[in-house]
Amino acid sequence: MTMIRSFVSRLHAQTTPRGRGMLVLLAVVLLLALATGESVLYRMSHFLGLVIAVTYAWTRLSLWRLDMWVDMRSSVAQVGGVLAGSIYVRNDSLLPTGWLEIVQMSDMPGYVFGEATQLQARGWAEWGTQGICHARGVYRIGPLVASGGDALGLFRLQVSRGDPTEVVVYPLALELPHFDLPTTDLSGEERTLYHLRTRSSQASTVHEYQHGENLNRIHWPSTARYGQLMSKEFDSPVGSDIWFVLDLEQEVHRSVGLEKTDEWAVSITASLARLALSQGRSVGLIAYGDRDFVVPLGSGPRQMSRILETLAWSKTDGNTPLANVLSRINVRLDMFSSLIVVTSSMAIDWVVELHDLLCRGLTGAAVFVDPTSFEAEQLCDEVLTSLLAASIPAYIVRRGDAIPLALSRAVTLNDLPILGRPGTSGPVTAAKPH
Repeated sequence: MTMIRSFVSRLHAQTTPRGRGMLVLLAVVLLLALATGESVLYRMSHFLGLVIAVTYAWTRLSLWRLDMWVDMRSSVAQVGGVLAGSIYVRNDSLLPTGWLEIVQMSDMPGYVFGEATQLQARGWAEWGTQGICHARGVYRIGPLVASGGDALGLFRLQVSRGDPTEVVVYPLALELPHFDLPTTDLSGEERTLYHLRTRSSQASTVHEYQHGENLNRIHWPSTARYGQLMSKEFDSPVGSDIWFVLDLEQEVHRSVGLEKTDEWAVSITASLARLALSQGRSVGLIAYGDRDFVVPLGSGPRQMSRILETLAWSKTDGNTPLANVLSRINVRLDMFSSLIVVTSSMAIDWVVELHDLLCRGLTGAAVFVDPTSFEAEQLCDEVLTSLLAASIPAYIVRRGDAIPLALSRAVTLNDLPILGRPGTSGPVTAAKPH
């Protein structure tokens, strides 16, 4: 039965309004012929039936052996980059196709392709495609859909060919030459303890294994040499552990066209992670979106790849307020960590939670992507004032700002009357980013 249904579906063609009119005319003529017995009506019904059958067969056979596929130059791209590929269509039939509309299906914003063409028997065509990547994510490019019909416009047929191609678009990670990452000043005893707990991947020497250390830190060649468990010891800068908390709660984000606060926040997080990793810091990421994303502390290029991939897969569909996120991650942080929060939330409760974390001895900062510049109605003065009152370094980025320049200096109380006024960018305003 499955094979029969598949065969019947391949024979199916959509009847156009003109085709339905032709079928009605055939039925009327045939009924009149049966009622009157007039031979001319029989001949007319035979002619109409032959026309309908021939046009249907032509429509089906002309697309019966149509082959289409997509060849993408790369399956990985970056926001702001160009995604390029090629589309190939080949007609293996002995009949020409007539006019075809070729459309490439895609769920990537702004990535559209459509073309009209005719293919001769055994003919083929090729087109190049290009699309700007406006937002991070994982998208499907393809399949290709071809629509065609007969010369009389009685039938229309649509066929789909080719397997979808998965494309990953990473967020844009910019250079931030003037941003000062928070660090932790430790005493001599704390420095020694931190040295034993650091997660840096650059091992300098080994020491005797101590109870409670992770087993993956054991250096097996040295263990065999000394006859006892030896752990890898790392040289890391003081305060090298830094966590980034990205707020992906759906309710706090705004958009204007293809520009969205969450895309800016993700790009800022990726840029800050790039800066921290370039300085040899151990970096971790926490983001509560469509699901909970946690990238454990790590360093080096592989950690940057993990963070970019996590940010690409994350979606701004979360329903967990930032304050709840900060209260939940309490157990993940120790007094040797630094914490940077990237958010567009204008609630005050998350500032209280962040202040409580910093009171434990952590250092931190907040980067605020101002939703008022994305046509939000509420002003952001209150949350910025709360951050400054809690002595938390705060940075503000507005739509239209250059991110590196906006993050070059923290907000002060003198900035608030300007920053809180919609439509103005204050002293951190600059040219369009990217």
